[in-house]
Amino acid sequence: MRKARRLGEGDARKRPFVWRMAAAFAMAACLIAVVQLALVEHRQRERTIALREERQRIAADLASVKKSAAESEPVVVLENADGTRVIMDLDSAVQPASLRNYD
Repeated sequence: MRKARRLGEGDARKRPFVWRMAAAFAMAACLIAVVQLALVEHRQRERTIALREERQRIAADLASVKKSAAESEPVVVLENADGTRVIMDLDSAVQPASLRNYD
């Protein structure tokens, strides 16, 4: 009787091999999905940080270009038909007619 009872209890506790493998496979699939989602989130966060840094760098470059453009003197570029160019500052380009030299 004891032997029969022990056999009956052991069979009730044992689960079939297929169910144990299915549970292990489901757990592995869940772990893989969680790791994949974490990696996607991490990559997106890094890309966002890189884009933010690039935007700040471009804004700083634009500010420096605007500053140098505001500080520079205006110039006049004269070009003839041959493609020869003469670059003059605005003060020397705009002279009264009485100060010009005609040789």
